[in-house]
Amino acid sequence: MQSTLNKFLASKVVDGECFIISPSRSYQHDETDYDRQYGLGQFSIAELEAEAGFIMDLCAAHGLPAGASILEIGCGTGRISLGLAMQRAVGHLLITDPSPAFCRIVQRKLLGIDYLAQRIDFGVLLAEDVGLLPEGAVSLILLRSVLHHVADVDGFLRSAASVLSPGGLLVCEEPYYDGYLMMGMVAQFIEGALANDGFVCSPKERELIATFVASMQFYSRRDVDKSAAEDKHLFRPDELMASGRSIGLELHHYPNWRMTLSPERNAAGLPGFFFRFFCDYILYCMDWPREFVDKVSAAMKPYFQYFEPIENAGNTAPYCFGTFVFVKR
Repeated sequence: MQSTLNKFLASKVVDGECFIISPSRSYQHDETDYDRQYGLGQFSIAELEAEAGFIMDLCAAHGLPAGASILEIGCGTGRISLGLAMQRAVGHLLITDPSPAFCRIVQRKLLGIDYLAQRIDFGVLLAEDVGLLPEGAVSLILLRSVLHHVADVDGFLRSAASVLSPGGLLVCEEPYYDGYLMMGMVAQFIEGALANDGFVCSPKERELIATFVASMQFYSRRDVDKSAAEDKHLFRPDELMASGRSIGLELHHYPNWRMTLSPERNAAGLPGFFFRFFCDYILYCMDWPREFVDKVSAAMKPYFQYFEPIENAGNTAPYCFGTFVFVKR
């Protein structure tokens, strides 16, 4: 018997092996440069398979059955998509992104891979349009670094809840408010810390620092219109819990916890997480030159020693980025 998801896709126009569910929208930057900026070209197929295995383990711990239908929203260049395709427990995998260019990149990467998922499809889909899918069509909706781009988070959660089957999961990895607020505050000391080490910033380097501080402040503000901004939200778990509870979604969250790592590696990485996150953020997200990042890391390390006695015995602070698991009651 044909599933409601299969029937839905059969009704859509296909362009370049992608079902057109939403109007397309290109990424704000060059899609072909994405892997370089975020250092994603270095992962082997075996590593991607292992990462997706940890995602599936987490989902199974929250009740996801084997053979589940999975919707990935915002596939990007496929770091999660490729690993999911190789999971025996995956039934129907619908890989989507607003950008057809990203979908084509993942399609090319899948060529020659012996995947185990029962069926794989691609779709052009805006996260905001998830409610176009049939009610109860999938058991898992998976997003990584996507939800903070969505203007109406509560509206998205309501629509996603309708698309999930009973007991289904919405799993995402997103930024926390406190860590980003703290990064902007700490960054104000970068130039002084470098000067103490005998390094004088160039005008360009001062501009990089100022842009970072201003970006974190803007990102943390809730009194300005961010509809045209790429990054719109930083999350507080208590607020997401309240939003989810009102629509039948129970939230579990794992601060400073990567869905693509094993529980052992996540636990081992909690001490010193904030310092590493700060350094990775200015390197990859702000795209600072590595040589300058190395100088900043060395000069700023003493400032982060404040957190060392706090980050022990499984504790982690501040919350910077983590995994959120919503379960449909």
